[in-house]
Amino acid sequence: MSTKIDDTLHLKNFINDVNRADNSRQKTVQIDIETAKRLRNALTNLLLDIVAVKTNKPDTTNDVTDVNMDGGTFK
Repeated sequence: MSTKIDDTLHLKNFINDVNRADNSRQKTVQIDIETAKRLRNALTNLLLDIVAVKTNKPDTTNDVTDVNMDGGTFK
């Protein structure tokens, strides 16, 4: 399995655990340290991927629009 699939699986399992606890009206969710580590690593990878996408995306906030005027009249 690739790392991205593993990360997605750990996140999905955590979400399912929370949903089950919520549906049974539990007040707490407990996970063991190994699951917590896997979840931490998955979230770290996800956040790093988001940062990489954002930094590689061209910044459109400072775009300059070129306006040419021909000196004509308003219609």
